[in-house]
Amino acid sequence: MYISLSDICIALGLASILYAWWANIRAREYALSYVKKHCQSLDLQLLDDTVAGTKWRISWKNGQIGVIRQYDFEFTSNGIARYPGNVIMTPSRKMDIWLSPHQI
Repeated sequence: MYISLSDICIALGLASILYAWWANIRAREYALSYVKKHCQSLDLQLLDDTVAGTKWRISWKNGQIGVIRQYDFEFTSNGIARYPGNVIMTPSRKMDIWLSPHQI
């Protein structure tokens, strides 16, 4: 049985796609848990218990490549109005969160 170079390239391509998909799911779960904790600390309610990935971009910093991800979500402070927010996750898992002005 012989393994050709094209077989190896296909296997590596599929493995890369599966790893990227798995890393994206893991990053989304991490962002969701961060947003939940942040909303609880401010006595806000995260609506729909979800974050939606809206932007991804490649980052090259200190000689390392990474992905900067942005997730959008909605929250409420009084149970009536919906307010938007987003969280940006850097490759080092540092979070930057933004909440729109809302009623207290």
